[in-house]
Amino acid sequence: MISAAGSLNHGDFVNLVAKKFQHLTGASNGFHEVPPKVVARIVMRNKKALEQVQICVGVPSHPIGHERRYASYILNTLLGGGMSSRLFQNIRERQGLAYAIFSDLNPYRDTGCLSIYAGTSRQSAVKVVESIVTEFRKLKAEHISDEELRRAKDQLKGSLMLSLESSSARMSNLARQEMYFDRFFSLDEIIEKIEEVTPDDLIQLAHEFFRGENIAVTVLGNLNGLKITREQLAC
Repeated sequence: MISAAGSLNHGDFVNLVAKKFQHLTGASNGFHEVPPKVVARIVMRNKKALEQVQICVGVPSHPIGHERRYASYILNTLLGGGMSSRLFQNIRERQGLAYAIFSDLNPYRDTGCLSIYAGTSRQSAVKVVESIVTEFRKLKAEHISDEELRRAKDQLKGSLMLSLESSSARMSNLARQEMYFDRFFSLDEIIEKIEEVTPDDLIQLAHEFFRGENIAVTVLGNLNGLKITREQLAC
């Protein structure tokens, strides 16, 4: 696959590629569509040299081509995608428990992962994990206001538009969509799909993602006997 973007003539570029690569024959990459098995573990690693405690909390999410991927992106934005997100406002600003906290959605061809990173003190580490789980629980149980949903959608659309400003980003986007979807989704199509997501879609997705038995936690730092139990992850 060859992708290009910028000041070029499509016909000339196709001819150039054909001249250099037409002698090659296609082959299967051998990839099998079998999702990996999820093993949610609690991993504690003691490193006395670290001043902060580094925490990562993760749950399985949908693969990149899933029909509900747009709801997943909005859920991630609402949960921890910036300074107006729930994690940042409730855990960093209101409680002052973390120096930094955010969530990140990583979809792959066969699976995905929604993860939360937090940097905190040893004294606040357990409370941070419990507060993250509380946010999971709230997303499952409480109605999401129209204002909050609008803010998350607008932020997601703005980030998407900014991510396509450079020619290299457009080139990568063309290749990625061809690899994963076998077609190109225009910006207008994506925005339309984002706008279709409802609060009920997000609540349903939260019930699917945030299950205590599927929550994995990794903690690194000067732990000095600190423990996280599976019971503390119940949501």
